[in-house]
Amino acid sequence: MEGALLVIKSWALVGSLLWLYRRYIERVARPDAEFEAWCRGAPRIAALRGESADLASVEAALGLLLGRRSRVIATLGGCPWPDYELELRVTLRGSALELSVVRAELRRVHGATPPSLVTVLRDALNEHPAISDAWLLSETVYGKLGPDEAPHGWQLLPGLEARPQLLVRTTAPEWLEPPSPTPDPERHPSQVSPKLLPFGGKC
Repeated sequence: MEGALLVIKSWALVGSLLWLYRRYIERVARPDAEFEAWCRGAPRIAALRGESADLASVEAALGLLLGRRSRVIATLGGCPWPDYELELRVTLRGSALELSVVRAELRRVHGATPPSLVTVLRDALNEHPAISDAWLLSETVYGKLGPDEAPHGWQLLPGLEARPQLLVRTTAPEWLEPPSPTPDPERHPSQVSPKLLPFGGKC
């Protein structure tokens, strides 16, 4: 009898631990070390253009759309983009509000889902006519021709369609200033491989 009770208690303990793991720890995919290293360099993944006087109110509105944790998911990107929660920093540079990644964390299977990057930006476009242009990094959207369809990025249009309207940019926007390099303090520049950039491939 005691042996049966011990077996039952053991199974109950295993079941509890498994539930705790799946509820609070289990992730949607395996970590991608190269993608995480690239994100630690604070890359710019989106930007909104407008008059400097108007961008302050847009910046405040973006803070509300992003929420307390300032996290989004690039749901339209290829693997591994949709697997990660991207914590963003919003910076005013000239006539643009730039969104840069400051942290990338694998999503939990049962965690709360942050908003979509494209949805947040389109909501800002719809609510603020002062925004005259919206740029997205090419890898954040996996196009019909793959990650190289828009080498100069995408133009996001306002609207309420189920799938956001995106145009391929033939040239880089003149209003978008060159990114400021922010090296990863944990890695020497010579250790960063060029293949860190194209993350649009399918899983």
